[in-house]
Amino acid sequence: MELSTGLAVWLSLALGVAMLLAVFLRSGGSDFLPYLFAYFIFFGFGPAINYALGNEIYVGIIPDKINEACLALLLALAGVAAVALLMPIRERLPDLSALGRSPRKNALVPAVLWTMAAYAAVILLLRGPAMITGNKLERIQLAGPLHYRYLALEICACSLYFLTRAVPSARLPYWLNFGLYVLYCLATNERDFLFVAFAVAMHILLLQRRRIPPKFGLAGVAFAVAATYLSAVRSGGTLNIGKALNEGSTMFVDTYVMTYGESSLQLWPGQSYAEALVSVLPSALVPDRPMLMYWLVDQWAPGSSSGYGFSLTAEAYLNFGLFGIPFVFAAITLGHRLILLRAGRGHVFAYASILYTVDWMYGFRGESVTFLSTLLYGAVFYAVICLGFVRVGTMSTPAHTIARRKPESAPIAATPRLPVRASG
Repeated sequence: MELSTGLAVWLSLALGVAMLLAVFLRSGGSDFLPYLFAYFIFFGFGPAINYALGNEIYVGIIPDKINEACLALLLALAGVAAVALLMPIRERLPDLSALGRSPRKNALVPAVLWTMAAYAAVILLLRGPAMITGNKLERIQLAGPLHYRYLALEICACSLYFLTRAVPSARLPYWLNFGLYVLYCLATNERDFLFVAFAVAMHILLLQRRRIPPKFGLAGVAFAVAATYLSAVRSGGTLNIGKALNEGSTMFVDTYVMTYGESSLQLWPGQSYAEALVSVLPSALVPDRPMLMYWLVDQWAPGSSSGYGFSLTAEAYLNFGLFGIPFVFAAITLGHRLILLRAGRGHVFAYASILYTVDWMYGFRGESVTFLSTLLYGAVFYAVICLGFVRVGTMSTPAHTIARRKPESAPIAATPRLPVRASG
């Protein structure tokens, strides 16, 4: 017997929360994956909950496909939970405190941070007052043509937190830049800083306490309220529970794709992922970049200048059907887990862990090409930052390696100098 939409929504939500509880109990409070899990539940099931409650939902959501969209999200969560349960982190929590023990010199890191802080300050001083009275589109236009490039660079710059702890001259510009970045996002009604702040805060908690307290969930509530408030400011609406539950856009994309996507796009298995790998190449080599979000705009609102993002669950569905969704999300979770477990081994892994966390949260309502592009640009950004170490030639052996060395029997004065390294 086919379940009613309301019953299917509540059953899916109950199963999702049950998996969340299992992941949290397995982690022992030393992992922030349960909080990412909760984020996916809230922004994925939110519109469906509104529908079950009889509240208003986004006009683009197709009610007849809500059951199937809930099943798709549930399968995605099952893929995340499988990796979290099979690879618990509490026994192997990385020692991030070792990353800041060895002071290092790198003139490029503070220079980049000062430059980005100065850019945000100039925009806020010259155009900030006009932004306050404008709508979303007007604010972005006032921000200038570098708006989205600046936001992408800030994700990379803010992911340098642990590296700036090891470069004393970079600590002040890091926090100054972070603060101006938040003000810039508020002035332009962008919510990217919420993802960045979440990822950095979680990694700091792992560094200082080695356990994330359950009360940190209150910060998640504040996160949802802040996201809803910024959305309400954008559209001129009111702040309420129904508005908060409608913040997730994946339900619209999923139901639309399940209705029209298969007949319109007709992808062969894995096609969009293969195209994503090609699309990250320079535009000179790949001038025509197929993106699923462009297809959605052309189908839903032809000629529109705004976008609706996409959905990782919808993309997995288009490539492999419902069966492939848990495997795609398990692969994404496995990548996140492997990087986090190595975060204590060097600054490059700590940087990648923060960047990957931000990218995953942001990419939940995107597609593989944007997900991979952010990781690629982040790798290029870090490679450029490391040129500062190569030039000054002071990249010493990582602190965790020094801590594991056995003391020599010779006097300290006779201890030979450690070899110079040139990696991040």
